[in-house]
Amino acid sequence: MTPAPQETHAGRLVDVTGGQVRVYERGRPDGPALVFLHGFLTSAFTWRNIHPAFTGHYRVILVDLPGSGDTPAPGDGRWDAAHWVRLVEDLLDELDIGSAVFVGSQMGGSLAAWFAALRPQRVDRLVLMAAGALGESEANLTLYRLLAHRWLGAWIARLFPKKTFEQRWLAAHGPGYRPEPGVVDHYFRQLRRQGAQMARVGLELRLSYGEHFDALAGPISGLAVPTLLLFGAEDRLVPVSTGRRFESLLSDATLVVLPDCGDFPQEEKPKEITEAISGFLAKANG
Repeated sequence: MTPAPQETHAGRLVDVTGGQVRVYERGRPDGPALVFLHGFLTSAFTWRNIHPAFTGHYRVILVDLPGSGDTPAPGDGRWDAAHWVRLVEDLLDELDIGSAVFVGSQMGGSLAAWFAALRPQRVDRLVLMAAGALGESEANLTLYRLLAHRWLGAWIARLFPKKTFEQRWLAAHGPGYRPEPGVVDHYFRQLRRQGAQMARVGLELRLSYGEHFDALAGPISGLAVPTLLLFGAEDRLVPVSTGRRFESLLSDATLVVLPDCGDFPQEEKPKEITEAISGFLAKANG
């Protein structure tokens, strides 16, 4: 296997509701907080090509969500949206952060949206990428449920075929995606090692969206937090129509549709994503 690009920063464990999470801090300790939340089957590693651009001005916080990356497997208990919101609030409290800019992709984007809807006073700005809380075009609940199964999940994760994973991974990206050497192997190893625990805690958040993806619509409707929506034109999982639904419900949102991009904008188009976020944040600072 080709080794994946390596992170160069150390992290620390922070106590939160339901256990601990590992965070990696970069940038200016006295700067405004910029918190990155990753999606299902990834980790803080997914921001490796994005976050360095913001360390000159911001206190950058990269989070390995429960069960992912170097965060320990969480304890038992409910992991619905309300629980996840408490977890993020605990994290801000423990890090002595009053409010922050949140950047979230996939599941992390949905979590950031939930948090903003329920704790708007703690969110300065939002960047949501491929967040499926308001709609998905292809259900992935079968994989979630298989991996989350109490007895079969770990066994399925350990035996998941590498070729099948590679095919699914590439299919979730846009047609022009060319992964860095070792990246697919990196995520495949994480699936084998941690797929069951990631699915166990992610499934309830996914179910919190509601049968018709309507559970978040009421709480987020009219939310005035400035929001940048980044959705891939070729995303087979979370369609652009979901981005438009976010835009219609939020009172201060801008939707950017990325051509030739799938469900992982931060992996597929890091340069474009960095520039889009930088421009969005510059409006707040200028």
